[in-house]
Formats: sequence, structure tokens, C-alpha cells
Amino acid sequence: MHLTLAQQALLKSKLDAMKQDIQAELRQHNPQQFAQDGGAGDGVVTDVLHHDAMSQYLHHHAEWQALQRAQARLSENIADICRECGAPIPFARLEVEPTAERCIQCQAAIESDDQRLHLHPHSSM
Repeated sequence: MHLTLAQQALLKSKLDAMKQDIQAELRQHNPQQFAQDGGAGDGVVTDVLHHDAMSQYLHHHAEWQALQRAQARLSENIADICRECGAPIPFARLEVEPTAERCIQCQAAIESDDQRLHLHPHSSM
């Protein structure tokens, strides 16, 4: 691992702060908050609110999982090693995105593939 002790401490601090933020957001998630029946026509609004709340919850859950992986990678002294190609991940990248698991080139390739799939949907028909 090429990170200095100071860099490791900074990443740990950033990950701990992210953890507190995510925990606070998850505690605010209350699936029962939209359970009250407001009358005729409110069903669509309730469905939209449920969908939005679930989307937010799933987003926070994905962030939580990335955070857990980043903390494990840091404790295993591999936080600055790309999980795809094994190249070093620059500290500047980790400082901005502490949960980064890939070097810039590998991340760009994955995002390019994702974008191409969304731009050219495939049909099974």
C-alpha cells in the first residue's frame, strides 16, 4: 500500500463521517409515514411518495455497502489498489471519493459500458 499514515487517517475520518451521515439518513426513513389514507385520488400521490422513499432508501443502502467495502479495503491496506486491474488509485481520487474501488481508467470504462447499454436498449423480441 502506498498511502501514508496521514492519508490513511484522513480516509478513515472521511469514511467515518460518511457512515454517520448515512446512518442519520437511514434512521429518518420511515416506511409507515405514507400509510395514512388521505381520501379519493390520493392513491397516486401515495404511490409516488412510496416510490421516492424506497428509491432514497435503496440509494442509501448502496452507499452503505460501498462504505463497508471501503472500510474493509482500508483495513486490509488495499484501499489504493484498483480492484479491476491492480493499478494504484491516486490519493487525490480517494480524497474526493473515499469509496472509490477502481482507478480512473477502469471506472471510465465501466461507466462508458453502462452509458452505452442505456443509450442502446436491447429488445428480446
